Amino acid sequence: MQNTTVAALLYEFLFEVYRKIDDDRKYADFYSGLDENGVLREAFSHDYMGNWEWPADALEDVGVLKRFKSNSRFRGRYFYPVMTLDECATANFSQYEAFDNYCVAMFSFEYLHSHFSYDLNKRSPRFLEAVVSKDDIFRTQDDGEVIFDKARFQEKVMAHWDAIDVRSILPRSGA
Repeated sequence: MQNTTVAALLYEFLFEVYRKIDDDRKYADFYSGLDENGVLREAFSHDYMGNWEWPADALEDVGVLKRFKSNSRFRGRYFYPVMTLDECATANFSQYEAFDNYCVAMFSFEYLHSHFSYDLNKRSPRFLEAVVSKDDIFRTQDDGEVIFDKARFQEKVMAHWDAIDVRSILPRSGA
């Protein structure tokens, strides 16, 4: 069994968050607000869409996203990234490297990307090396197209899903 790291999947989630913030900005559908230190930050909203909620929750679990305080002008769940992509790429997420966390992260990845027809060729520049080459859920065709193997996902991740008591990214015991 080959698994990518939880850290690599977290990076992909943050990449998608920044891409959504950029897309929202293009359509003047973005917000900004002051964080707890009075710094103006652009907001990310998952728009109450499950495909965005799972990655947002995973990033919040590990401290990469923070929620704007409920007393802010925002209604709903708005977040802001607390690190850049470069910082995320070098952050130490080793305390989260556990199979349950991998399953939660890969479920979140599948849920996010299944809404985009699995066009996995439009991912971060790190995706091929950090995720595809390390995980047997992905296959690369001769023409370079990346395929998400749904059967392998079911066998590996969903077969373990019911055994996961808390479906959040949690630090390993003793980490």
